[in-house]
Amino acid sequence: MRTSRRPLLFTISKTILLFVALVVAGAMTITPAQAIPGIPGNAPDAALGRAVSENKLGSVLFFNYYTSDALSAQVNTRINITNVNPTQDVAIHIFFVDSQTCNIADAVLCLTRNQTTSFMASDLDPNVTGYLIAIAVDSQGRPVSFNFLAGDELVVTPTGHRFGLAAMAAARRDGDFASPINANGTSATLYFNGSQYDFLPFTMVLDSFPSQVGGVGAPLADTRLYVYTPLSDLATGGPAFSGTLFFLLHDDQENSFSGQLPLSCFLTSDKQRISSVRTTPNINTFVPAGRTGWGTFHAIGTRQVPCNSAGALTTLTNVPLMGATATRSGSFTGGHNLRYATAFSASGYSITIPVFPPGCPSVDYQVKDSTLCPAPAQ
Repeated sequence: MRTSRRPLLFTISKTILLFVALVVAGAMTITPAQAIPGIPGNAPDAALGRAVSENKLGSVLFFNYYTSDALSAQVNTRINITNVNPTQDVAIHIFFVDSQTCNIADAVLCLTRNQTTSFMASDLDPNVTGYLIAIAVDSQGRPVSFNFLAGDELVVTPTGHRFGLAAMAAARRDGDFASPINANGTSATLYFNGSQYDFLPFTMVLDSFPSQVGGVGAPLADTRLYVYTPLSDLATGGPAFSGTLFFLLHDDQENSFSGQLPLSCFLTSDKQRISSVRTTPNINTFVPAGRTGWGTFHAIGTRQVPCNSAGALTTLTNVPLMGATATRSGSFTGGHNLRYATAFSASGYSITIPVFPPGCPSVDYQVKDSTLCPAPAQ
């Protein structure tokens, strides 16, 4: 006699329906990413591509680290920028920010359609370590929509780390527009608020680092963090920032430890090694020779930034972060941009630049403004 399989099928169907119901119910009650301890910021915005990325084109490029040394033929950075638009020339306003003093030097680069260019840090900003921001501007020098810029760099550091980094691109999101000149008549402001430009990162992830202690069969490793919070005022430099990087570090056995490092505009060279993070016990104790760890971190500190073109200010209690990491271990050396878990989206961030005609043809569009200012109470 043949056995019926209908009860089994019915049982499987009930199980599937129950599983789907539980998934749906769980999705409706998931705790928002902003409420996860140690992971502030907006995780969905980051995961859905609403923040800067090294895998797309943009109107703003962030080169997270550059360095050069006139006394060494090896220590230098080669920077490459490309205009992939086949029909339109563009002017690019480049800002070099010194990691030690936070002083700013700027230059204008003109790229014709389909043009790429390369330069050495030692040629344009010698004997300086820091980060670089390249911003597409129109014929008047105002920030403009031009999501056709790509870039990368090759770096050799004084500590012997060698690596390549793609530029982190921020796309303009509000259409083909330029930003207005501010009320002072000499500057314009970019708003990284998810509607004018992409969000910037907030909680950064160092997804893996080897033990910084040498041992039998385990070479001594040197993992570095090149971390900064972008200056909000590239026109005058603005007031100095003083804050703290808060870390949650984890070993490969799921144990967690917290620590801190001071942060001005850039993590100072004497604090860049991951073992500089002060924890209890010491990081070399809970990540001993032959083991690995990882971590997340974000910046705590107060900063006032312009929230509209009239010059009004808004106060932030945290700041966005950008940066890269590099590791040298035995015969291996390399690096990459730091990943980020959340975006800085409450309420966003602004960067103000000086405005003057670049002296070369560029794209010109109508003006459209944006804001970070809180909406007025009803």
